[in-house]
Amino acid sequence: MAVIVTSISRSNAEAVAEEVRRASARPPELRERVREILESVRRGGDASLLRLAEELDGVRLARGELVSSRQEAREAFEGLSDPMREALLALRRRIERYERGLLGRLNLRASLGGCRVWLRPAPLDSVGCYAPGGHASYPSTVLMLGVPGSVAGVERLVLATPPRRSDRDREIVLAAAYAAGFGEVVWAGGAQAVAALAYGTESVRPVSKILGPGNAYVQEAKRLVGGDVGTDFPAGPTELLLVVDSESPFRQLGYELAAQAEHSPDTLVGAVALGEEAGEKLLQAVSRVVMELPEDSPAKKSISERGYLCIADSLEAAALFANRVAPEHLLIYAKIGPKSLRLFSSAGVVSYGAHASSVYLDYFAGPSHVLPTGGAARLRGGLTVLDYVRLVPYVRPLRGSVREALRRVGPLVEAEGLPIHLEALRRAAGYGVG
Repeated sequence: MAVIVTSISRSNAEAVAEEVRRASARPPELRERVREILESVRRGGDASLLRLAEELDGVRLARGELVSSRQEAREAFEGLSDPMREALLALRRRIERYERGLLGRLNLRASLGGCRVWLRPAPLDSVGCYAPGGHASYPSTVLMLGVPGSVAGVERLVLATPPRRSDRDREIVLAAAYAAGFGEVVWAGGAQAVAALAYGTESVRPVSKILGPGNAYVQEAKRLVGGDVGTDFPAGPTELLLVVDSESPFRQLGYELAAQAEHSPDTLVGAVALGEEAGEKLLQAVSRVVMELPEDSPAKKSISERGYLCIADSLEAAALFANRVAPEHLLIYAKIGPKSLRLFSSAGVVSYGAHASSVYLDYFAGPSHVLPTGGAARLRGGLTVLDYVRLVPYVRPLRGSVREALRRVGPLVEAEGLPIHLEALRRAAGYGVG
């Protein structure tokens, strides 16, 4: 691991965090390459998708193979082994239960003194979800993306994901797409997939919103098409920050860091240790785990070149650092009380205790593992059913309430120099003729 600084305190914690973030910034030339890909697909349609699939993914597709139907996905699901099918369904049930609980709380009804208000979550008409597939297939991510959309009632759910070289990987992704509720699967990866979802091609109808994690190309593409279609937030490459003390389970922590770094060589994984003893123990444990990894492991490259360790002189300094980094996953192994836990407020997801694990969070807990990265966790949390709906308030005021509004806020409307507003309110209250 690369030690960014041997000690952080309350005075320099945020500055060190900014240094960590700058080290993970995207190269400026990436933006122009993404622009080229977006424009190529916008102009060339299916032909560009087929060319880029062969050029970038090493997969030659026929035009008729660009999109798979729900029927094809169903056949793949039915062809799975019983244990694999049950694993998909078990995860779907946990996600579904969590998201339905959240959606149910949004059906707000209130009576506000003669004014009846009803807040209704209305599903978006079409959502395109991107699931990565460069170094591995991620059926769990397919479920994390599709199930909330199904719970929300989105009419058209589209999955875009890189074409697979292996028939087995392809079938697993199709089966997961069926279990998640997707109606079609577009076999396109990277920025070209985002372009197809945003602008459409001969085989792909455009969508209203694009969601999902991916590499730097995917995230930059979502940012660039944001003026033409709805998007969510930066979600990738993955990130993990540990907060540890001298009694933390260090061997386990070495594997936690390696597990997230396993996704790709450009992950951002690190730790803040409360005291030098904790830092030394963690460094030793991580070094042992890294030595056990194959030479070509993405985890070995990521930890060796991008991993970081900071030594904090207080819990407050550690919290300031963590909140400024705003990692995707924040695991707290240091023994702290409930009040101290509240110091840590900016992360995609926070887990704590001796049994905390990012793998548990990603595969079993229930909340989505599609989480903000790049510091976006300072602004919002992870993907939920809320990303698939728009909240529409319905308001039915009674005449007495409108007359009260005229009395109470009429002077404010008048002060803003809007006389027609005032007259419209008077007439809504039943004053005036015609």
